[in-house]
Amino acid sequence: MMKIPSMRPLVTALIVTASTGLVEANSAVPAAAPLRPAVSNAPTVAVQPNNYIPRMTQRDKDERVWLAAIAGNLPALKDMLQKGGNPRSATPHGETALHAAAARGHLQIVIYLASHGGNIHERTRNGWTPLHHAARFGRVSVANYLLRAGANPYQPTRDTGRKTPIDIALDRRDMRMARTLGY
Repeated sequence: MMKIPSMRPLVTALIVTASTGLVEANSAVPAAAPLRPAVSNAPTVAVQPNNYIPRMTQRDKDERVWLAAIAGNLPALKDMLQKGGNPRSATPHGETALHAAAARGHLQIVIYLASHGGNIHERTRNGWTPLHHAARFGRVSVANYLLRAGANPYQPTRDTGRKTPIDIALDRRDMRMARTLGY
């Protein structure tokens, strides 16, 4: 029987001689030969243990309260408030999660925030209350709840128009909202 020579491709390997520092070409290294690592296999960064749990800052918690209010996600809102999120935290413009929920018509979020430390009378830098936001976006059920909780439909904003929630409803030609607010 005749032996067929192996037809494995060969690669040219560059070998640096440690003593001389010269580079030699060696074409007799088969392609499947394992290459030796040139550097250590040790990790270059510290690896967290398997049980590592990142800690949320207060800002992270407050931001998640805000995001849950915007999304209308009551379970996430409850979770973040239970973990220490502040229902009265505000943006640089003074908007709270209650303002955001009122603008989007999330009645259950508004009720939950109001009963867990949120202030229905909180004003933004321009003097807008959650009731102003509800009136602007036509959220009648939210406006009705805020009124029953004591919100003032005659409170003017501090910006140029100095509009009350009733004025805002009338500007939008939303008579249902205007009547709900006491027009």
